[in-house]
Amino acid sequence: MTRFLSGFLILSSFYGYGQVYDNVDETENLTSEAEKSTSILDWKSRLHTGISSSFFVDFITSPLSYVDIEYTDPGNITRIEEGAVQTTYASIYTIGFVPRYNLYELKNNLAIAVSAPIAVGFGNAIPASESVIGGNGFGNFQLPIFLNVFYGAESTYDAQDQIGINIGLGYEFNKIGLLGFSTSANSEQINKAWIMPAITAGAQFYRGLSPMEVNVKYGFGEIKDQRVDQFGYPLLNGKRVTRASSIKLSVIYFL
Repeated sequence: MTRFLSGFLILSSFYGYGQVYDNVDETENLTSEAEKSTSILDWKSRLHTGISSSFFVDFITSPLSYVDIEYTDPGNITRIEEGAVQTTYASIYTIGFVPRYNLYELKNNLAIAVSAPIAVGFGNAIPASESVIGGNGFGNFQLPIFLNVFYGAESTYDAQDQIGINIGLGYEFNKIGLLGFSTSANSEQINKAWIMPAITAGAQFYRGLSPMEVNVKYGFGEIKDQRVDQFGYPLLNGKRVTRASSIKLSVIYFL
């Protein structure tokens, strides 16, 4: 009986030690997981990147502006008129890099993020209409900054969903006609860069094992009335209503 009791006590002590050891490990694991999910500085689990591609569906129009045009009237009288300026751009192909950083991961499939989908396009810039002066050039550069909400697939690295959606709003920087072909003395005033509000929306899904997104972006500026033409003379039809804008449809391949 004494031997039996001794053996039982020894086995009980080993079992109790094993339970304490296991509980310590589980507590440490839970703590490390909580730290991982709540740390905004954990860039390895928060940073998402992708490559964007857009064929033909990338159009940009600059804001309406005016440039001084100097005329010499009979008698050597100098006259200065304001000519209307606006440039439009159509891209053949646009490629971009899409970094995104999750600021808050509310769930495994819900995150608030900031993104900056930088893009370079290959296309032509020309005057926006027959009644304006416009830049002539090739290529464009675009840098939006968005505050996004991602839900579902690819919202976080722990998301298990097969599809998802996202929306975002922010501002974008635009420069069209990177390679300028204009020989005008005031070409720098004709083709300036600008910033305007923009919104974006997309749908994430899996193509086989590869995650991707179909995204649409729209930028919009202030609506303006054009009342004079490129020579500074009043428009025959009274006015032309226009605004700065951009629209792009692209496919993003997550890395």
